[in-house]
Amino acid sequence: MLQFERQQAIIHILETRKNASVRELAAELFTSEASIRRDIEVLEQQGLVKRVYGGVLLSRYQNEIVPLSLRDSDHSAVKEDIARRAAAMIRDGDTIIMDASSTVRRIIKYVSHRRNLKIITNNLRIFSDYSGSNIQLYCTGGTYNADNHAFTGPAAENYLKNISADYLFFSSQCITDDGTISDVSEEETALRRVMISRAAKQYFLCDSSKLGGQKMFTLCNKNDITDVICDVRLPWEEE
Repeated sequence: MLQFERQQAIIHILETRKNASVRELAAELFTSEASIRRDIEVLEQQGLVKRVYGGVLLSRYQNEIVPLSLRDSDHSAVKEDIARRAAAMIRDGDTIIMDASSTVRRIIKYVSHRRNLKIITNNLRIFSDYSGSNIQLYCTGGTYNADNHAFTGPAAENYLKNISADYLFFSSQCITDDGTISDVSEEETALRRVMISRAAKQYFLCDSSKLGGQKMFTLCNKNDITDVICDVRLPWEEE
């Protein structure tokens, strides 16, 4: 297949599915991932596609929610390190709120040795990831989104309003250089606002790819939470 034909095929696939990972495109087009990445670079320069997390989507969909399957594969090693650092704060007997982000979900594997933990989450994947008996897991309930394996909506918010937690670990799509945190999902942003209000300490987990951007729905500012855990020095720390 010629390069131009392959690029047209990528556009056709994205017209059908909205988004795809590099690995999925390479398998479907019987070519290497390196070739797909070069094609994506060309298409992005033409303004036709937008690279996100571990894949690509058409530019006109860039303000929509990116499925967990793409988010989970991107910056995986960095996310593991951030999750490990967050988990080190947790002690026996703590009550923790965790949102549905792919970085936060990784915390569960690093706290399985803790005793009498209570974890409240809207992330269905946490329930399948954890197979131990030391942690009590609570689900917020609410409206289920299959793409993100997450519950949101008024029912989830009302459940959390009756909870008091020691820590909240959460993420979102972007944080600006002055510390404004935002996301494309109105529902997840609304739920995270409630989460922030119900925890004594709140930690925003993000890798460097989230720095410097801004999305439609503003969640909070860095001054409204306890701290930001990132893999690089943050802009306000360099002042």
